[in-house]
Amino acid sequence: MTWDDGRLKRLVKDLVCMESPSFDAEGVEQVELRLAEEMDAQGAECLFYPTDRGPVLEVRRGQGGALLLGHADTVWPRSTLQKMPFGDAGGVLSGPGVLDMKAGLVYTLAAVSQLDTEVPFDWLVTPDEEVGSEASRTLIEDRAHGAPVVLVAEPGAAGGALKIGRAGVGNFLLEIVGIQSHAGLDPEAGASAIRELAQQILWLGSLENHLLGTTVNVGVVEGGSRPNVIAGQAKAQIDIRVRTSKEMERMQETLNHPPHFDARTSIHYVGGFSRPPMDLRPEAARWFDVAADIWQGLTGARLDGLNVGGASDGNFTAALAPTLDGLGAVGQGAHAVHEQVQWDYTQPRIQLIRSLVEQAFRNGQEGTL
Repeated sequence: MTWDDGRLKRLVKDLVCMESPSFDAEGVEQVELRLAEEMDAQGAECLFYPTDRGPVLEVRRGQGGALLLGHADTVWPRSTLQKMPFGDAGGVLSGPGVLDMKAGLVYTLAAVSQLDTEVPFDWLVTPDEEVGSEASRTLIEDRAHGAPVVLVAEPGAAGGALKIGRAGVGNFLLEIVGIQSHAGLDPEAGASAIRELAQQILWLGSLENHLLGTTVNVGVVEGGSRPNVIAGQAKAQIDIRVRTSKEMERMQETLNHPPHFDARTSIHYVGGFSRPPMDLRPEAARWFDVAADIWQGLTGARLDGLNVGGASDGNFTAALAPTLDGLGAVGQGAHAVHEQVQWDYTQPRIQLIRSLVEQAFRNGQEGTL
């Protein structure tokens, strides 16, 4: 079945106009039902696995084929379309979630629907990638075991580059309890949780290592009750990104034994790393070379591979099966008001995904790669 630009754009528009923020099970399910409707017509098996964040859709045919990953949820709340409507300017599509990753879902659907019926594949569309994939991680990892390759249709980078390395992500909550007292009448009796928090924030900044790609961001802070009261409590939400498992272990161990600047306060770091780092392992590197050859033949251009700070479900699968990430749409503004897709990459991207699934099938027959 052919997918011309008109048909592809109509489906992208349909999905963008189905607002599906994370934690909105109804919106997520609407997107997945629309995809299943298209795939039912192709004779593929469509299964839904319920979770409290919306279902996981699995579309599969045969056994032993490539595993493809996508997600139906976006970072955009309902009613975003009122101020950020879908747009089609010919060479550019815009709108909430168009790049991350409604277009990537359409590209994957178009790619697998053009496969010969003998070519197996397994495609998971999850409801909660943008919020850590807690509800879908077990299924993702189960399907990745034994897969010849995992293809993740997250947005590609500039020029169509793939994402061959992703940071591991840690989320921590720092809780501090101090001693309240009157700031004017009895300041010495107090132990400020906010002052301890300030010292902890400076210490956290000292843990960064930009040469190794380790970053620490204290994104949310709160504490205290009134200006004239020594703060009895304070807390902070912290995002940590690491590029290697060694750095992940170092940061976790460091936060397990933090310094204490005012012994009259109590401090407690809660949390951990929700996604391990994704790096380019030898088997994945060989698959990248295959992808680069295909891309060269399709576009005449070189395919680059980048290490990025963002995470995806590819972080989960990279240790279980060769994983290629960033195979989806190319554009700019993911999670931003100028989110858009550069349309001229669409057909080559679809053909790249299709060719990789076909290559996985051929390798299985020949016992190669």
